[in-house]
Amino acid sequence: MRRILLSLAAVSLLALAPGLAHAQVVVPGVSVTVAPPPVRAEVRPMAPSPQHVWINGHWAWRRGAHVWMPGHYALPPGAGYRWVPARWVNEGGRYVFFEGHWAVTQPTSPTYVYEPAPAPVQEEYVTEQPPAPIVEVRPAMPFAGAVWIPGYWRWGGHHHVWVGGHWSASRAGWNWEPNRWEHTPRGWVHRPGHWRRG
Repeated sequence: MRRILLSLAAVSLLALAPGLAHAQVVVPGVSVTVAPPPVRAEVRPMAPSPQHVWINGHWAWRRGAHVWMPGHYALPPGAGYRWVPARWVNEGGRYVFFEGHWAVTQPTSPTYVYEPAPAPVQEEYVTEQPPAPIVEVRPAMPFAGAVWIPGYWRWGGHHHVWVGGHWSASRAGWNWEPNRWEHTPRGWVHRPGHWRRG
């Protein structure tokens, strides 16, 4: 599968609720004059489980043309995440692509300490190398002592998907160890982020 390196080409803030905002990511160079075709109607199959979320299909730009990316079910990275759909925006006659990604829905407050989902019991190895990390522009610090939890790439079953960074209250005596990918003889394995005694 073709490796696609992504970086942050543009960032905008979207207020979801008081005190909650997240970045939207754009594939660099995907600003074209050709409008995407109408969205295709899809038949949504039955969900594999109540926890699975339907990711709508969308048009992406691949090798100089619009290519349909079919919808599929995916599991959120943990509790309290919502899927922000991929979209095209007409900016002065040019169409800019915003990548779909997972965003935290919990309000950022001095009392809310982010707790990641438990690490999987069995490690999952993937053959597709994760794209280059996106350099995020952080929203303004919402309160003194807030800790930035950086965004990261997560394997969505079909391809890597971005999980946006967010602010959290600090955990006294602990530091945040970011998510990372490690290359092993068996393939790429995700090492989940976690709090580490500082």
